[in-house]
Formats: sequence, C-alpha cells, structure tokens
Amino acid sequence: MNNRELISLSASELGFLWTGYTINQMSKWYLTAFREQAKDEDIKNLYSFVLKKNIEILTKRKKFLGDAGYPIPGSFSEKDIKENQPPLFSDRFLLFYIHLGARLGLEFHSRSLALATRGDIREYHADCLHSAVSIYEHVVDLLLNKGVYWRPPSLSAPSTSEVVQKSSYLNGWFGDTRPANSMEIANLYLIIDTLLIIEALSIGFAQTSDSEEVVELFQKGADIAKKQYSALGELLKKDELPIPPSYSAEVSDSKVRIFSDRIMVNHLAGLFGTLLSQYGFSLGTIMNNE
Repeated sequence: MNNRELISLSASELGFLWTGYTINQMSKWYLTAFREQAKDEDIKNLYSFVLKKNIEILTKRKKFLGDAGYPIPGSFSEKDIKENQPPLFSDRFLLFYIHLGARLGLEFHSRSLALATRGDIREYHADCLHSAVSIYEHVVDLLLNKGVYWRPPSLSAPSTSEVVQKSSYLNGWFGDTRPANSMEIANLYLIIDTLLIIEALSIGFAQTSDSEEVVELFQKGADIAKKQYSALGELLKKDELPIPPSYSAEVSDSKVRIFSDRIMVNHLAGLFGTLLSQYGFSLGTIMNNE
C-alpha cells in the first residue's frame, strides 16, 4: 500500500463512492434486463458495452470501500429481475433511456472527480469519466445512425453582440417580455427529456406491479411528470419552439412482471431526485421569471 492509500477517505470521496455503488448496482440489473429484451442487435450490443463498463466501475468502487473498512451497501441482485419476459418498452425507448443515463453518468463522474482529493481516487474518477464519455459517444452515434435523435432547435446568429442595458431583460419581474435565451432553452429541453423518461417508466412499472400501493405511486409519478411536461411545453410554445414528443407510446401492453417493486421504486425515487437537481441547476442560470 502506498502513502496516498494510507490517507483516509474524505466525506466527499466516501459519499460519491457509496452513492455511485448503489447507482451502478441498480443500473447493472436494468441494463441486464433491457439488453435481453432489445430486439435490434445494435441496441443489444450497445447495452452489452455499457453493462461491461458498469461492472468494471462497480468492481473498483467495491474495492475502494472494502479497503477503507466500510461495509458494502446492501443493494440489488438477480432476484430483482425476471429475464425471458415480453418486452415492456420499445427498442426506441431503450435508446432514449440509455441516452439519459449516459448524460447523468457524465454529470455524476465529473462532480465526483471535482470533489476528490486523494490521488488514487482522482485517478479512478478520471477513468470513470473517460468511460462515461465513451458511452455517451456510442449512444449518440447510434441515435443518429438510427435517425431517432431529437435535436433541440438551432438559433439564428445575431449580426453583432449586445450588452444587457435595462432590467426588463429579467422578464416577468420588470415589465417587457423577451424570448428565452440559449441556456434557458437548453435547460428546458434537458428537464423535459427527464420528465418524458419518468412518465414512460412510471406507466410501464405501474402495469406490471401487483401492489395497489406501488401502482398508485407510479401512477402519481406519471401524472406529475405529464403535468410538468405540459407546463414546460407551454413555455416553449410561447417562443414558437418545438415540443419533444411523449414516450408514452413506447410502452408495450405487457403486464408481465420484469422488475421487483423494490428496484422499480428505488429507480423512480432516484430519477425524481435527478429532476430536482436539474431544476436547481437551471434556476441558477435563468433570468426569466415566467
């Protein structure tokens, strides 16, 4: 053991290792189930690639926690999925789903690296970030090749730069209205994409659970996502911007259980946590009070 490994893990390092372990452990089983359900060989191969990267990251996280004397988080196992079941989602949705996962991986690993101090932990998180970039490149390339990548709109380039000269730029607080700026548009589309994934997953999960309480929870999740999607869509409409289509049609009519209630509820909770983070980050970049 070298000197840098003798240094105790900081709270930040421990937090991201621990949280990352539970996320990767849960993701492992979704990737396994969805890979088996994918019909398109390209999508199946993509899931195999992502699953391989996920297991590599998970194995190293487990070693760091064990070497530091921390217990391994109790998490999920093969008991939380049932393979060889009818597909719950279309291949198109499986691509959209893993695209969001790739985005979230980039955010998580970059923040993990930024808050790491110990040399071996920084090196590990840098490797994780490189893996996340590789996954993202593969996902986007396949979305483009399949012709299903939904691009946010382009904006016309102004002839000159302009400095904000009056407080009316803060629309909604001081009078005059203005169209959304590029950062506001970018955040709107990112949040909407997350809402669309939450809505479709909630619908699919609700129809495969046999617990009334769990079904009610998923139905509420779908309803919340749909209402927020509609509200944000109205903001896009005001500036004559296109609204991304819902993914609800990508859910099959299968009612056969694939995932345990435990892993489905945890996934939905995690995605709503992600949604809160996205709203919080967006709030810091918004200068429009609508």
